[in-house]
Amino acid sequence: MKKNLLRLSRPLFLVALLSFTFLACNNENDINSADVQEYVDEVVFRMEESGNVGRFGCYELVFPITISYPDGSTGEVADYDALRAAIADWKEANPEANERPEFAFPVEVLSEDGEVISVANKEELRELKRACRRDFFNRRGHKGHSGRCGSCFTIVFPVSVSFPDGSTAEAADRMALKDLVRDWKANNPDSTERPELVFPVTVEFEDETTTEVNSIEELKALRESCNTEG
Repeated sequence: MKKNLLRLSRPLFLVALLSFTFLACNNENDINSADVQEYVDEVVFRMEESGNVGRFGCYELVFPITISYPDGSTGEVADYDALRAAIADWKEANPEANERPEFAFPVEVLSEDGEVISVANKEELRELKRACRRDFFNRRGHKGHSGRCGSCFTIVFPVSVSFPDGSTAEAADRMALKDLVRDWKANNPDSTERPELVFPVTVEFEDETTTEVNSIEELKALRESCNTEG
């Protein structure tokens, strides 16, 4: 009888041992939601800090943007919500990774002067950061940045763009705007002047209300109002 019990207990013991080992391995790779949230906050904070972009900087990102992950992969995101979700998904799939995703260039931004700027690399992004007089990112850390990151507003399309050579063109959507600015920069690499929005333009806020902006002065005032809310 004892021999029979031993024969039965050995398979059960092996199953239990394998199950324990499996769970232990899983626990080593698990990452809790708080750690993911902090990682996302830090990544978005550093991305915004790198060029002084976002509601507390001097520039608005023109979405969609592409981000580059530490493993060499890339992904396109349509807005800040999609950006945060994509970073969270990547971290959950790579819990041991300490490196951070970054902007994949080119990336386009809108300045408070109404310029639409195509940024080709990190050095150009640093130049924009240096030109921005706001120091929000120097005074703050990434803790809790989920409640502070994001856009001051988004542009309502279509919009018209004025180029330094005096020509104008209409952009039906965000990708059309990005293409126009990239093409102009490629054809005028030595120009220090940039394409600009033609006023008036309509912008939309997070609560889906809209307002018409009629001049550079009004655009600057709008940016200031977003910045002071921090």
